[in-house]
Amino acid sequence: MKKFFSLLSAALFASAFAAEYDVKQLTLCGGAVVEDGVLVLDGKKACATIPGTEDVSIAAPGVTFACAVKPKFDARKGENGEIMDSYFSKKGAPFTLCRWGGLISARIMDAGTKKYHIERCWTLPRAGVWTHLAFVFEPAGDKGNAWIQRIYVNGKLKHEKTVEGLSPAAGKGPVELGKGWGGPWMFTGEMADIFIERKALTAAEAAALSAGSRAGKQP
Repeated sequence: MKKFFSLLSAALFASAFAAEYDVKQLTLCGGAVVEDGVLVLDGKKACATIPGTEDVSIAAPGVTFACAVKPKFDARKGENGEIMDSYFSKKGAPFTLCRWGGLISARIMDAGTKKYHIERCWTLPRAGVWTHLAFVFEPAGDKGNAWIQRIYVNGKLKHEKTVEGLSPAAGKGPVELGKGWGGPWMFTGEMADIFIERKALTAAEAAALSAGSRAGKQP
């Protein structure tokens, strides 16, 4: 994992794509802070964006989003009784990876219908404990609108499904961190080991990524 950090010059971070992102290079918003290499979010207005990720989208040849999270609360109740902490999202809301209710939720907007396709995983991060999450999305063979979606928790595959008839929306703007649909749904806690790669990681690669994260190194 350290080799990624050694490659992160300012020029690389500002480019269209990198693999692991140094939190010191994030654009902080709404009172977000970085402490000891960790992004700290207060669940109110604090969030961050990743410069140079405007072209990153849910599309061929695939993409992986991963991070380590340490929530402050096991659950947070927002409007209408919903519980949501957003980890990754994209401006214009074409996708988000979040905790919603008693599950991890990967939500992808269809470009045609403007409705969300939702995949769910029932293994949740616990308060005060680092948990590594990875969402992997890739084409299913040569079918133009069929996709394989996988959710890994601490390097272990917890959900896998092939979905047909989905045309993911691209969206505009950079990838956002910790930003939900409204004030009650902003992430409260810490994020680190933020990773995006324009390819679908294998199971072995997802496990290695988790092992090298704060989640994998904690006692």
